[in-house]
Amino acid sequence: MRSSGAKLFTASVVALATPAMADDTLVDPRLAFRLAYVVPADVRCPTEAALAELTSAKFRYDVFPESARASLSVTVRRAGGQLEAVLTARDEQGTLQWEETATPRRTCNDLVEDVALMVAARFVTVKGETPEAWTLLAPPAPTSPAPVPVPERQPPDSPLVPTPPPQPAPSAGAAAATSFHPELSAAAVFGPLDTPNVALGGALQIALRWPGASLGAELRGVVDYRGEVAEVPVRTWFATGVVLPCLVIHNHGRACIPISAGIYQISVGAAAKMGSSFAVPFGGAGLRGSYDVALSAQVRLRGYAEVLIAVTRADLVYVPPGQREAERIWAMPAMLSSIGVGAIWEP
Repeated sequence: MRSSGAKLFTASVVALATPAMADDTLVDPRLAFRLAYVVPADVRCPTEAALAELTSAKFRYDVFPESARASLSVTVRRAGGQLEAVLTARDEQGTLQWEETATPRRTCNDLVEDVALMVAARFVTVKGETPEAWTLLAPPAPTSPAPVPVPERQPPDSPLVPTPPPQPAPSAGAAAATSFHPELSAAAVFGPLDTPNVALGGALQIALRWPGASLGAELRGVVDYRGEVAEVPVRTWFATGVVLPCLVIHNHGRACIPISAGIYQISVGAAAKMGSSFAVPFGGAGLRGSYDVALSAQVRLRGYAEVLIAVTRADLVYVPPGQREAERIWAMPAMLSSIGVGAIWEP
């Protein structure tokens, strides 16, 4: 893991490499804030001086002098198993001018880097522009009232073209809300009702996760471990593809709606008078609940339980030796339950 000093050095290099972020020379008027930094006692975070230095590097001068009129408070708090920061900026009279919450992070070092970038994205002005008046270190000088423009007289046959209103720029919070993280997972699956006997198998999944939701695609396969039904040699394979939209609950839990489609592959041995192999299509949907336990910054352990309602069902029928009438020796239940345990890797 990188140290705080290395992160501060990297952030400073990025700031110096961006010519549009500030003038090449330190010019007035400048914006400035009185910094208030609050961290829970049991959380290890960079110091207030480190936060001030990292943020000031984006502006290329000290943004937090004691004489500043405006104030900026940064409050770190827990959010599930992660940390988030609430940023609040007020003017000289204490009126709220800006408030935003940073995206939750696993470490406070990453969170403080995000805070510095959020402050820069909100308040850094391009060369030649003046910061907002309430953020300035010194009050702006009074200006004489601008002359009232006299509209030009237009020809009678020249229609006036209205000017469209300016569109607001997207905020940093809106951009953070659309960010997602890929996930790759592999799980062992136990299905007591998927086949005539207990089914064992596995599943592979790829998913995209947003702060409050995820969407995954899963390949799942199980096989009947015994290989017989009513002393008849039968091998049953059950393979499906699953679309898995989920709601993320408190960063650890998920409530999902699996939508499944696949095939039953059934092979009946020669002892059943006439050996045969056939496939039966399958479709179903249901509910899945899961819970994650973090093992490291990128790896989590996940356990889940699922109930699937079968839209199509398969029956196993055969003709015993010496008989003419077929017998049904197994019928798929209307509801299929399964549990799984796997590992998730977030690149």
